[in-house]
Amino acid sequence: MPDKDRKARAQSPFLQALRERPLLADGAMGTLLYSRGASFEACFEHLNNTRQDTVQQVHVDYLNAGCDIVETNSFAGNRFKLAQHSMENEVWKLNVWAAKIARNAREITGSPAFIAGSVGPTGRLLPPLGDLDRDSLNDAYCEQMEALLAGGVDLFVIETMSSLEETAIAVRAARKVSALPVVAQLSFSIEGHTFLGTTPEDIARMVTELGDDAPDVIGINCGAGPGPVFDSLIRLTSAIKAAGESTKPGLADITFSCLPNAGQPSLMGGRTMFQSKPHYCASYVEPYLRAGARIIGGCCGTTPEHIKAMRQSLDAFLSTHKGDNWSQPQQKMQPQYMSEPVVYRNDPIIEIASESPNPSGAPVMLRDRLQAIKANGIDKDFYVSVELDPPKGAGTKKMIKAAELLHAAGADCINVGDSPMARVRMSSLSACQIISREVGIETIIHFTTRDRNLMGMQADLLGCQALGLRNILALTGDPPALGNYAHATAVYDVDSIGLIRIIDRLNAGTDIAGNTIGSPLSLSIGCALNPTASNKALEMERLRKKVEAGAHYIMTQPVYKLEDLADFIAKIGPLPRDLPIIVGIMPLHSSKHAEYLHNEVPGITIADDIRQAMADAGEAGARVGLDLAEKLLHDIMDAGLCQGVYLVPSFGRYEDMAQLVSRIKS
Repeated sequence: MPDKDRKARAQSPFLQALRERPLLADGAMGTLLYSRGASFEACFEHLNNTRQDTVQQVHVDYLNAGCDIVETNSFAGNRFKLAQHSMENEVWKLNVWAAKIARNAREITGSPAFIAGSVGPTGRLLPPLGDLDRDSLNDAYCEQMEALLAGGVDLFVIETMSSLEETAIAVRAARKVSALPVVAQLSFSIEGHTFLGTTPEDIARMVTELGDDAPDVIGINCGAGPGPVFDSLIRLTSAIKAAGESTKPGLADITFSCLPNAGQPSLMGGRTMFQSKPHYCASYVEPYLRAGARIIGGCCGTTPEHIKAMRQSLDAFLSTHKGDNWSQPQQKMQPQYMSEPVVYRNDPIIEIASESPNPSGAPVMLRDRLQAIKANGIDKDFYVSVELDPPKGAGTKKMIKAAELLHAAGADCINVGDSPMARVRMSSLSACQIISREVGIETIIHFTTRDRNLMGMQADLLGCQALGLRNILALTGDPPALGNYAHATAVYDVDSIGLIRIIDRLNAGTDIAGNTIGSPLSLSIGCALNPTASNKALEMERLRKKVEAGAHYIMTQPVYKLEDLADFIAKIGPLPRDLPIIVGIMPLHSSKHAEYLHNEVPGITIADDIRQAMADAGEAGARVGLDLAEKLLHDIMDAGLCQGVYLVPSFGRYEDMAQLVSRIKS
């Protein structure tokens, strides 16, 4: 950092004020906007254009409550978050106005408060869990911060972060844009770590590595209520102090902030409610100050009433302890404000023996079976699965009957879709469990990231292990807009590559946050491949990443020509590991069926000559389609391109699939 920027920052009115006294920040923006008519599904930042008076009144109410710092309505004002509302081209306008509205509120109230440009996470993940490019992330933060700077903010508040690397990139972007002070805050759960596993102790390493670019204030916001946040604050201040004493003198003097939620949220009468009352939040003002915080305030669920109560507690404390050295050494502070002790990640690990779903011993893993077929040749054992769609309702008789028919025909497995085509059906996990229990056949679960956040994914995967469902096909999933719930919200915390990494970590014995799960899982991880993808270079690159992430086997989209699969395999070259392949075969039923699949179903391409053959077949389309499918499969087997097949029935014609299974296995 240039000396002139360092000097300019040191002379900042904000930092001068912070050296003189603790400052009180405002509370939640979204909570108040929601209570005043805004929808949680809407873009709050868009209100900077459409409902400026409403946003301004929130600022006015907090200023009247006595806050020293007002945060702009720009938390999700980066291009990635705004793109979810098709507003990625409005970054400049929305952020400039966010700052202007806050400044107008300051003028109206005559307050000397500081305007803090709120900058939140992008919602995207960096490698290895995601594919967000670091340069793109930096550009997005610079873009947003330049707009806030143009609007007239006094400082930047980078908040509610979970990733150390994303936090560091955002801090460096702020240093690049201007010499304004920077506050960086991470969000810790009640367990004392972010959802990506970062602990308060980890922050000391980040601050050390940032060197002169380190934020002026480091702290905690959101994530948990006053008690757990207090415990995390003690750990943070102690870790920074220890790092300063051992590696970088001066770190021990860094300033801290603490802005907790108003407890944990709950749903009451369809509305999100927070339980911590103003007086309870205010009771933590003194503990926060004694633990080293110089900025205190609130986050989700806190209101002007909470900030007013905290103002009164802060003023009373400062008046009582005027001139006293009330900031105590951190190692003497104890987390005495929690009703229960916090369990930290470095506690002793207690290993719990896992139960085998097979009393006679652990079942042969699918990944091992497929590798054996690959090593010994398909003549020894060719793997055959048939895909079943779970029912649209709760009735399972048809599904069970179909599974019994296919099992009797010699199928090795049933693979079950996860609301395919984004249409609501019974969960694949439930369907697989019912089939496994009632029929006694192995299953493969199609597991998508569309409908589950990071917590839900891991919870379901743990459940799969406990239920003895060990075979997972990791998929991103069709977007809701494709199906009959076009307005449903997709999650997509990670894509299929990120999901594979998560399963790989669970197989190693830890969750995504690094917490032990007792004993490692034993899940076989499948990944999808579309050999007929229009962008083959991208498909090849994604396949490489899936293999690197830990995939054990490949399942292709349905193919209709030997050349499609052979050419793709020839072009991709050596992979990090040579994985077995289960090829997808979907027999065509008619010419209309072929045209529909080719033109309307993502991931399926049918060659012109195949579609012409189906057109020429006329009323004999179903028979011709089945014959073409069987011939194609034998050609692929003879070419040694696969170790198994999964058959996809057309229009629920499981009898045809049973005949085909019998022929393959004969």
